[in-house]
Amino acid sequence: MTGGLVTQEIGSFRKPEYLSTVFRKGGDDVRKLIERATLETLGVFRDSGLVNVGVGGEMFRWEMYEHLADHLEGIQFYGFVRSFDNRYFRKGSVVSKIIRKSSAHLEELQFVASHATEKIKVPITGAYTMTDWSFNEHYPDRHELALDYADVVHEEILDLKSEWQKIGRDQVLEIQIDEPAATTNPSEMDILRDTVERSIEGIQGCEFTIHVCYSTDYGILYKALADTALQGYNLEFANRDTLLPGINREQRTGYVDVKEFADRLGDRILGLGVTDVHIDDVEGSDLIKDRIEFSTRFQDIGRIRINPDCGLRTRSRETGFRKLKNMVEAGKAFTDRT
Repeated sequence: MTGGLVTQEIGSFRKPEYLSTVFRKGGDDVRKLIERATLETLGVFRDSGLVNVGVGGEMFRWEMYEHLADHLEGIQFYGFVRSFDNRYFRKGSVVSKIIRKSSAHLEELQFVASHATEKIKVPITGAYTMTDWSFNEHYPDRHELALDYADVVHEEILDLKSEWQKIGRDQVLEIQIDEPAATTNPSEMDILRDTVERSIEGIQGCEFTIHVCYSTDYGILYKALADTALQGYNLEFANRDTLLPGINREQRTGYVDVKEFADRLGDRILGLGVTDVHIDDVEGSDLIKDRIEFSTRFQDIGRIRINPDCGLRTRSRETGFRKLKNMVEAGKAFTDRT
């Protein structure tokens, strides 16, 4: 895309059926299918016009919690739980000290970087969400467990940064810390803050953003993380909005929170969720433009990027593509203002 707002995919995209049906079998044949699906998804992203292609829709990952947990010592899997989109993943119980066995994202980064010249952003499941979604049979409290998870994330980022330097790109490596559980327990915002700080502490030369979705109160998030080194927040807004056209509060109910973001964190990047990943309705570019236009009343447009609310794995690949394409088209309308 030339001009307009920066457009980014948040993380996941629907896997082709040829991959999703055999993913858990593993082995060389499945690895070839993962690579094929990644290349196809990069093609979808290019055709939509995305500026930032993430890591090609996370084809290397089954699910955000299990993917990282599978690369750690100290976790025992007892069985499967169902996620909101009717996908099952293994939930772990921490039975001994959390230790990183190997990188969960290095091969994915290497493959995508060798096949994509666009901006890359690596989503990593955050320490607080890993803590909240784990059973704890070892640590004296959740805070201690969360800090060890944060050490794992820190080590992961250091390895990714080292690999990025070897690759030799001029672009800054973008790291997105995924924290869907961030505001689940308002009394634990100190744990969230401490783990975010510990995860990125002392690491220079990367852009750090956090992704949070479906929070009932972003205000506590803004307050808790105001003094961290995060450079941006990629957030969900469309899910709470109406499908009515217009740029008044009555139509744009989902974007009123942008004012609080701007009041507290206006010097940070705002990744503005402008398309709902939980409905098959494909919002037209005019509706998405209205959502952006309303948001610019509060936040400097130069600090806005646009993205889906969350990962698009819950929608068909065709619906996901159409949502992204309309998002890109809407972003072009702001070429002269960015």
